[in-house]
Amino acid sequence: MNDLFKKMDIKTEDIKIPEKIVDQWQELLDMFVQFYGVQDILINNYQAPYLEVKKASSNPDNLFFEGEQFKLEGLYCEDVIESKSSLEVKNAAEIKKWKNSIYMENGLVAYLGYPILWPNGEVYGTICLHDNQKRDFSSQLKKQLKFVKDLVENNLKSLYQSQINYNLNQYYSKMVDSLPAGIMIINQKGQILKVNDAIESMTGYSKDELVGNSIFETVVLAENIEKAKKDIQKIISGKTLTHEVITSKKNGETSYSRMHEKRIKLPNGESGIISIQSDVTDKVESENKIKYASYHDSLTDLYNRSYIEKQIQKINREEKLPLAVIMADLNALKLINDSYGHHQGDKLIIKTAKILKSSCRGEDLIARWGGDEFVIILPQTDLKAVKKVVQRIDRKIADEYLNFENGNKLPLSTALGYAVKKYNYQDFFDILNEAESKMYKNKLTESRNIKNRIVSTLLKSLDKKSQETADHAKRMIATAKKFAEALNLSQAEMEKLISAAELHDIGKTVIPERILNKKGKLSDKEWQEVKTHSAVGHRILNATEDYSHISEDVLSHHEHWDGSGYPRGLKGEKIPLLARIIAIIDAYDVMTHDQVYKKAVTKEEALKEINSCVGTQFDPELADVFVKIFSD
Repeated sequence: MNDLFKKMDIKTEDIKIPEKIVDQWQELLDMFVQFYGVQDILINNYQAPYLEVKKASSNPDNLFFEGEQFKLEGLYCEDVIESKSSLEVKNAAEIKKWKNSIYMENGLVAYLGYPILWPNGEVYGTICLHDNQKRDFSSQLKKQLKFVKDLVENNLKSLYQSQINYNLNQYYSKMVDSLPAGIMIINQKGQILKVNDAIESMTGYSKDELVGNSIFETVVLAENIEKAKKDIQKIISGKTLTHEVITSKKNGETSYSRMHEKRIKLPNGESGIISIQSDVTDKVESENKIKYASYHDSLTDLYNRSYIEKQIQKINREEKLPLAVIMADLNALKLINDSYGHHQGDKLIIKTAKILKSSCRGEDLIARWGGDEFVIILPQTDLKAVKKVVQRIDRKIADEYLNFENGNKLPLSTALGYAVKKYNYQDFFDILNEAESKMYKNKLTESRNIKNRIVSTLLKSLDKKSQETADHAKRMIATAKKFAEALNLSQAEMEKLISAAELHDIGKTVIPERILNKKGKLSDKEWQEVKTHSAVGHRILNATEDYSHISEDVLSHHEHWDGSGYPRGLKGEKIPLLARIIAIIDAYDVMTHDQVYKKAVTKEEALKEINSCVGTQFDPELADVFVKIFSD
């Protein structure tokens, strides 16, 4: 505690003594002089090296006056102050130390004085009396003078304690202000009595804007006022609360505060509340993000399967009947992913999610059920109503396309299935399975159609990019038929060859038009991009039921007999037969027709070039047959 008092830094010389107390001292001194008939009585204040008369008896023959100052040296009071004990001089003329003192010059031969001390032991001054005749002070007089001294010291003690209390309050206020936690003290009505610096930082309000005002007009949100009032009553009744509360800031923003609140006794004796607060906005928002992420699909921002499975118990109730379920499955997502990359597939998923959301009500639950599947749960929705929702989704899907930077545009397609739980005894998962079965049934027909539509769309987009590419495909078909007949291919092999000839360049749909139509030489980077078209074509065709059987031929049509081709560097008969045939047909057609980067050569020159590449680029036997039939 002494260390704490040292921190208080109490300076007794700075303590102000109220005039009311000083006036009481004056009355005591005057009464004392009248009763005992002494020359004077003084209360002196010592401020080294001077002694100042603080109060003097007001009798006319008093030689001292209020405010008069003396150097302490040589005074009776010097002994009292230095020894902190009383001094009695009955006759100064008989005492060597005093017989030549200043007092003898003024005839003050008798003296009685006591030290006045502060509670901490420091000397405030003295209370003393003088007389102009030698005097043997009675015990009664001494007792009364000491009584006056005690009264004065009690006054000083009260003033000192008040200063301690004030300094303690200031000390604790500074200490509270320095705490990182917010401190707020309110009364039972919610009026703010005290806040620390941290509350200012947390709320944006200054102390002046908070203290004296109500929490309901400052930091409590309007929608939380009633709850806050109930919480106050709980705390005042003796309950301690620890809770997280959304609070309002001066700028209109909100924040999360963790509050520990308990009842305290206020200076006026009434019960109040101290609220210790910490800003947990970052923590709560982080937790909310984690919680949100655990129940939402990161790509579409719809609910995920985990959330729906948790909500089924809540929504699968009698009051929610009839309860409809819609299952949706994206057609051709794999085709889009394989052809254009997963980032384009993601766009397809996002577009579809937006359509589903815009087609439903706010109370309907929409979730991404799996990779390309969605589920919609519609409470209080009968068969007629759910059919309308499905029709609305179908219309919106039919009007949407997936647009690519290279100008391609692919239609969206979704297989839908739905079912309705009418009665409480029905199992919800049976309804879900029914909707899923209907969806897969629709997908069997729709998926194949949409994939073929996508391939057709890709071919059309390729035609728009380059008319030469379209003409090239047509000539390839004609040449393939003639070559197939010469090779005695079966009808099935011939049809397969014709399809591969038509679609061998479908992978070029992902190549930018500026590269396909570039007149000058391609850069290394551009050439590498062009070389991807066979692999892209393979992925597109492999994802479709009607064309997957030719995907290997399309993939390999740029492989060379000697293994120097791309994309896999296959060699000899490891290259599929139809791919080897297409390689010759493709090279012949390209050489004999103008290209944006090169003029056509004659038929003879093209056949001569094919002959020169026998065993390196082309299959020797196939090349020999080709040259013979096209030399005629």
